[in-house]
Amino acid sequence: MPKVGIVGTGRMGSKYINKFDILGYDAFLIDKEESQLEKFPDKFRKYTDIDEALESEKSADAIFVATSPTSHIPIAEKVIYHGINVMVEKPPALDVYDLEEAIKLAEKNDVVFGVSEIELRSSAIRNLNLQNYRVKGVRAFRLNLGSGYINPFLDLAWHDLYIFYYLFGHFRIEKVEDSREGDTHFVTVKAHSEKEDIPIDLKVAWNNPTLKREWILETDRGDIVLNFVEDKIFYPDGSFVDRDGIDKLELMIKQFVEEPSYRSAYRALNILEEFIKFYR
Repeated sequence: MPKVGIVGTGRMGSKYINKFDILGYDAFLIDKEESQLEKFPDKFRKYTDIDEALESEKSADAIFVATSPTSHIPIAEKVIYHGINVMVEKPPALDVYDLEEAIKLAEKNDVVFGVSEIELRSSAIRNLNLQNYRVKGVRAFRLNLGSGYINPFLDLAWHDLYIFYYLFGHFRIEKVEDSREGDTHFVTVKAHSEKEDIPIDLKVAWNNPTLKREWILETDRGDIVLNFVEDKIFYPDGSFVDRDGIDKLELMIKQFVEEPSYRSAYRALNILEEFIKFYR
């Protein structure tokens, strides 16, 4: 039975804990707030001190970090020094140097450093078939009801730009614009892929009145629509692919535990190099 841990048991961390339970993993929880740990069953081993946890759980297969982005790297480095594979939530860091050093440290200690790319495990991305289509451009929306840690650019656009990178390769961000309408905080991002020069026009938001997570792939044969809320694909000929029932977070956790890889970290490093040009 794999042994895993989570650092940070808040909104995202609690989702990991639920998936650990479903997957039947031997799990332990780390959170500096004891009142937060009390929300979870006693079948999980609980720690308020990360150093104590790492000493007690040396045989862990992987630890996931779901805290504020400002603490991702310091926590990951502690885990790496104990010889345990670690995956952090996005954005992994706010500084390119910090992320680069964490990756080097992991490589030196023969452990794997990963970055969450949960949307790559969505049914819409896993089952997307672009064969016989020439993509000419992307219009993307990630308009959320709530807010996050840093700003909509780092917290939300990150998802769509790692998908864009995965599908079309390295990209360059050309423009980032920030605006507000009442309580809603919008950020628009314009970028293009380097190899095929495919543009993406992305709009993200915090505190939007309605939830919208959608991609429109403009192709030579009409638009392909990816609905990330319902996890469906709609092709221009009227056909569609429904959600396949595989949970994206479960799949990401399982893949990292069973086949840990640096690929997500290397992608994150390239993405952060672009982001940092527009965020300081």
